[in-house]
Amino acid sequence: MSISSYFRPVIVAALSPVGTDSLAAGPLDAFRDVNRLVVVSLPQGPAAENVAAAWCLHRVKIDERDLKIIDASEGAQRVATGVRLNPEQIIAVRQHFKLAAGEPRPVFILVGKDGGEKARQDGTLDLDTWFVLIDHMPTRRQEIQNQQKKSD
Repeated sequence: MSISSYFRPVIVAALSPVGTDSLAAGPLDAFRDVNRLVVVSLPQGPAAENVAAAWCLHRVKIDERDLKIIDASEGAQRVATGVRLNPEQIIAVRQHFKLAAGEPRPVFILVGKDGGEKARQDGTLDLDTWFVLIDHMPTRRQEIQNQQKKSD
């Protein structure tokens, strides 16, 4: 049996819609129970470079916490390392998180694996503060315990 034939059912299942509920699903539902998210809305300017630099600087801590960045900025993509949604999804995310049109300052929203907003920062992204917050969440504590059991 070839490798491609082994993974074919997995790929087909992952790409196939499941019922009609998937058509009405929210744009962030694919990340639920898998990733914590940082939804960003950035005005034009150097803020995107600062976010990308912070993201690269903290790469290991970000990966340990299953974080993904979702670029919900108006107009063109601002964060090259972020997941970019289609325009309709961006509108839905901006409405859901009450992101005003023409925000003059960067906005960062931490979304838990349950899909709920956990924290919000305006102006500057402080990942260290969020790492502490995440590490105190019940799901993260369970993940740490599971990692410790695996290493024992």
